[in-house]
Amino acid sequence: MQAPFLRRLGLAALIAIVLLGIVITIIHEHGASHSDRPRAQLARENGMVIVTDDSPLMKRLHVEPVTTSRLAHGLRVPGMIQAQPTRSINILTPVTGHVTATSLQPGQIVHKGDVLAVLASGDLDQAYADLLKARAQETYQAQVVKRAQEVLSIGGNARKDLDSASNDLAQARAERQRAERRLESLNSRTDQDGEGLVRLVAPIDGLVASTTLAPGVNITDATAVQAVLLDISQVQIDAEIPEESAGMVSVGQPMNAAISALPGRHCVAPVQSIDPALHSDTRRVIAHILCDNPDGALRPNMFADVEIAVQQPDMVIIPKTALLMNNDRLTVFVQDGAPMHFRRRAVTVSYDEGESVRVLSGLQGGEHIVTRGAILLNDND
Repeated sequence: MQAPFLRRLGLAALIAIVLLGIVITIIHEHGASHSDRPRAQLARENGMVIVTDDSPLMKRLHVEPVTTSRLAHGLRVPGMIQAQPTRSINILTPVTGHVTATSLQPGQIVHKGDVLAVLASGDLDQAYADLLKARAQETYQAQVVKRAQEVLSIGGNARKDLDSASNDLAQARAERQRAERRLESLNSRTDQDGEGLVRLVAPIDGLVASTTLAPGVNITDATAVQAVLLDISQVQIDAEIPEESAGMVSVGQPMNAAISALPGRHCVAPVQSIDPALHSDTRRVIAHILCDNPDGALRPNMFADVEIAVQQPDMVIIPKTALLMNNDRLTVFVQDGAPMHFRRRAVTVSYDEGESVRVLSGLQGGEHIVTRGAILLNDND
């Protein structure tokens, strides 16, 4: 009887000890929770967040002044390759006539002095006849002057007779020179016989853009364009600047044109000239650059993607780390009055500038904002 009693007594004592330990632990943890409770880190007053002096956040918040900067922004516009106006030559025939020979084809490369076509022309026959007549008249008048000088030397005539003969000689000489120049303008040598053939020669090295010349064609209008030659060793790229951006572009600004049809091909050059007026249908002004094209790969009417470095006015620039989302709005914490007194403010930003953004509204240069650690204020907001 005594042994069971002792066992029950020992078990009761063990249970009492365990319960006492549990009570002591609870009391200890409860006391510790009150003694170790963190001090208040933030205070709030009329929408302002105040970081207390003894707050651990003091070391985790970075506050910096808002700066302004003038950034070079790449204005991207469409462009098109064109032949330079000074390197585009219209080929006209100096006379009317019949095309006897030509091998000219669009896209053909020609060199200065190459014969483009041969024409049979009655006008050339007439020009040869005029030259022969002028030469004969000049020879005759020279003989008349010589005789007048001889007669005058022996007193057989008056001085006015020699003067009249000399005047006729001068006119004959002028007529001969005119006839020679007429033949030269017809691309023919003045010492050839009157075969009546006009040879059209290329005035420049270039590419045949178009031609209407063909064997057997009769040319009845000497003012009509028969072929167009383009010198594309240097081409012009026309960039279409929108009306609202026209004031940002000026002569001398760098321009980078990427050729759409030739990946990796770029043309970097300063703006050469800008048209004085906008195109009424597109409301764009054309800026021109010149691009060397030694291999001829750049052809007229190819498209280009043009980027022009333009200067923006002074803008507020802040780091991206200062931005917080709040109810679908971008906000920053701005220092208001005393240090470590902050107020949330909505801002509007523009395109990326690396690790920074451009602020369009909501901030001014010189204000102080939280640039790092703002999320800590946001979490407690």
